[in-house]
Amino acid sequence: MRKPLTGVRVMEVAQFTFVPSAGAVLADWGGDVVKIEHPVTGDAQRGLVKVLGAAATVPGSSFAPIMETPNRGKRSVGLALDNSEARPLLDELIRRSDVFLTNYLPSTRKKLSIDVDDVRGINPAIIYVVGSGFGLKGPDRDAGAYDATAFWARGGSADGLTSPDAAHSPFMPAGAYGDNIGGITIAGAVAAALYGRQATREPSVLDVSLLAVGAWTTQFNVNMAMLMGGPPPKVERRTQAPGNPLTGAYRTSDGRFVQLSMLQPTRYWPEFCRLMDLHDVAEDPRFTTLEAMAEHSETAQRIVADAIGKLSFAECQALLRRAEGSGPRCRTLGK
Repeated sequence: MRKPLTGVRVMEVAQFTFVPSAGAVLADWGGDVVKIEHPVTGDAQRGLVKVLGAAATVPGSSFAPIMETPNRGKRSVGLALDNSEARPLLDELIRRSDVFLTNYLPSTRKKLSIDVDDVRGINPAIIYVVGSGFGLKGPDRDAGAYDATAFWARGGSADGLTSPDAAHSPFMPAGAYGDNIGGITIAGAVAAALYGRQATREPSVLDVSLLAVGAWTTQFNVNMAMLMGGPPPKVERRTQAPGNPLTGAYRTSDGRFVQLSMLQPTRYWPEFCRLMDLHDVAEDPRFTTLEAMAEHSETAQRIVADAIGKLSFAECQALLRRAEGSGPRCRTLGK
C-alpha cells in the first residue's frame, strides 16, 4: 500500500532526538529522509552510553536504542558542513528536497549558511522547519535546551507531579520523553505544511519549540493559572480525581499496580463491589451519591485499596476485564 508521504524528500540537519524523531516519523509515513551527519564524529548522540543514569547499550550488541529509534528508516550522508568543498553537494540536496529539518541554534545556522534565507535562496519552495528549546522569538530564542529543561521543567510537567512536601522534583519517566512528543508534533506540522503548499503554492516556515510542546501537554494547568492569576494551589493527590476512589493506581498483592479510571464513581461503584466481592458496601448510602462519595472518599479509597491489595495483578486484571468502566492496567515494560 502506498504510504501518504511517498515521493516527499526530507533533508535533516539535526542531532539528538527532538528533530530526528520527527524525521523518523516522516520516514514511517513514506518520506525519503536523508540525515546529514559529520563524516567523522556523526550525530553527537552516538556518544551517549548512559541515559537517566542507566546504561544505554549492552556489551556485545550493536543495537543502540537512543540512536536507532529516532533515526530509523533514513538514509545517511556524511558531510562536514563547515568544509567549503562539501557545499555543492549540500546545495544540491537542498535543491532536491521538499522539507528541511534542523535543530541547530541560530548562531550555528548563520555560520553554516543554512538559515531560512540561505536555504530558500537555493530552493524557494522548500518547507523550512526549526525545532528549538524556546522558539524563534522571545528573549530565549538564542538559548539551547534539552527536553529535561524546556519541556519537562519549564513546561510545567515536573511541577505538576511534585507534591507540596516533596524533597525532590520527579524526573521524566523515560529518556527523550519530551523529545519524542515534540517529534510527533513536528511531523504533524510538516504534513499540514505539505498540504498547505499544495493548496496555496506557499511554503511554510515551521517553528516548534520544546517549551511550547510542554505547555501544550500541561495546558489545563496553564489555563487555570491564567484564570486564577497565578499557579493553582497544590493539593496532595492520592487518586486521579480527588473525591473519586475509582480513579488512580492501587498496589496489588504481588507489588504491581492497576490503574482505575472510572470517572462516574456512583455509576460504577455497585458493579465494582460485586466484582470484588464487596456486597456489604455496594449499596452503602455513604457511596450512593456524588456528595456522599466525596465526603467519605478516604473510607472508600481504603476499601478499594484493601480489596485490590488482596489480589495478584493477574487476578485483578481478570476481574477488571469484566467491568463496564474504564480500568486500563498498569504494566511493567516487557509485559
